Amino acid sequence: MTKSLLLLVAATISLAPQVLAKSDSDSAATESEVSTQASNASDFAIDEDKAHPVERKEIENLLTNLETVWNRHDLEAVMNNYADEYINNDGIDKGTVRKLTKEFWETYPDVHSTSSTKHIRVDGVYATVDSRDIATGTTAKEFQSIKSKGELQSLSEGQLYLKRIGTGWKIIGDRIDFEKVKVAFGLAKQLNASFTAPEQIKSGKSFTAKLEVSLPPGLNAVGSISNQPLKYPQVSGPDTPRVLESATLERVMNANIENCNELLTARVLLTNPTRDKVLGVQVFTRRLNVVPEMRPENVIGLSAAAKAELNKDAASASAGDNKDKAEQKKEAGEPKKEAAPGELPRSGGIGEVIKSRESVKETIKNKEEPGSEHPPDVVPPTSPIKDK
Repeated sequence: MTKSLLLLVAATISLAPQVLAKSDSDSAATESEVSTQASNASDFAIDEDKAHPVERKEIENLLTNLETVWNRHDLEAVMNNYADEYINNDGIDKGTVRKLTKEFWETYPDVHSTSSTKHIRVDGVYATVDSRDIATGTTAKEFQSIKSKGELQSLSEGQLYLKRIGTGWKIIGDRIDFEKVKVAFGLAKQLNASFTAPEQIKSGKSFTAKLEVSLPPGLNAVGSISNQPLKYPQVSGPDTPRVLESATLERVMNANIENCNELLTARVLLTNPTRDKVLGVQVFTRRLNVVPEMRPENVIGLSAAAKAELNKDAASASAGDNKDKAEQKKEAGEPKKEAAPGELPRSGGIGEVIKSRESVKETIKNKEEPGSEHPPDVVPPTSPIKDK
């Protein structure tokens, strides 16, 4: 259990007792005052579900309508629920949400989202909705070499921030705390695999991501794990595939020092025993929330020794990040083996309020490049496999 800092501050305040002289008329609380006191008391109750019934009903109606128009792929109706000043915890604004939503629907034309509201908290003209969202869908295009469309599964949890503007409620922001996505093609649709990683890390710190695969008899696999800051437009990070000699592939990486949240990606390519043909592909993405680096000079009351220690940690983290970048640059400069044609649709989570806009930055634009046999977004990572 955590305690609010407001409680600690309140404990340090000494209130001098005062004798207040009141008239008989002042000493009797009116019915209105009693009602106000009861209302204020409910603001600090452990269960607020019964408070603000009118506002809660209005918000529930908004959420129901939003999910309906989102699943109908009615872009204008969806965007009408967003305030002009909307911003989320990845720095995405309303205009970018519009673009990402359109791209996402083009990539997964039959995508359908279901949202479960866990809690609604109302505070004056502001409200917060805690929700859990799932989505399923199918890619518009096939992974050319295996003649298979991808199947999307997405799960996310987070908060939606609302504000009463005029006579209605508008979305002014949201925060995604947890998000994971899987897209599978071909035989990989039946593959038993999982991708695990921390949900939060301090800027510049190292962490471990793990890919576990249970291979069917007679099949081999190539896997990779990568990370990159969540930005729009999303740029693919370095990807170094490895032949899976065992059921587990682990990678230790450093969180970025730009204080950006990250997109973690794991890929599995199923192959025949001779590893010369791709039979299936599975792509996982996960969100990693990055906590900003604490700057020692901004910490009130921190001793000189403590500040020196924090500066030492920051320098160490920066050195580790630079080393990792140097190694990635070296790998990028080395000759690469022939890549399998086609690029994987980069997935994104979703939700009725486009909870996926962060991961969706990696989605396909579904456009063929002139003279290309395969869609530009269905190209697997560089690997030793020759696709036939």
